[in-house]
Amino acid sequence: MDRLLLIFVKHPVEGEVKTRLAAEIGHPKALAAYVRLLAHTRRTAEGVSCAKAVWYGNAIPDADLWSETGWPRLPQQGGDLGARMQHAFQWGFAAGYRHLLIIGSDCGELRPEHLESAFRALEHCDAVLGPAADGGYYLLGLRQMAEAVFTGKAWSTDQVFQATLDDLHAAGLNTCLLPRLSDVDTAADLARVFPDAL
Repeated sequence: MDRLLLIFVKHPVEGEVKTRLAAEIGHPKALAAYVRLLAHTRRTAEGVSCAKAVWYGNAIPDADLWSETGWPRLPQQGGDLGARMQHAFQWGFAAGYRHLLIIGSDCGELRPEHLESAFRALEHCDAVLGPAADGGYYLLGLRQMAEAVFTGKAWSTDQVFQATLDDLHAAGLNTCLLPRLSDVDTAADLARVFPDAL
């Protein structure tokens, strides 16, 4: 198995997750929405034949829905999102995997077929990107390290996707694109993905 899926999550703690969404609908509903997104992300990952590793942006609990999978659960390491993603990719390549994808846990539109398409793309592309509607990306795939994509970014802004694509092209990496999807960042996003959540 040379395919590895890196999954970035947070343990769901009220007030620590989906804070932008919470500003609209309150922390309890935002927490409930994130719990649903985590379950969706796990189901999506389970639908793909590859190794998986779960990376936590906060404390790793003794038991949760990820511990049930038996997948490695690891702490994110680095000062910003780019550094944390770079560390996870370096870990995966050092472990011997050749085709690596990273996703978060905010995309309720993500399906196993998107992940399969991304892995297939890495058979003939150096990189693959899944653009998000907010100007970021919901998936990044690499078959070699490309440090530039992890540095010099204004993370959580609408410039991230284009800046990353520019860096990949500047590095001479042939890049495939997936369909544009939406993360759940606002009440309107949530209503589209989970109509009963509000």
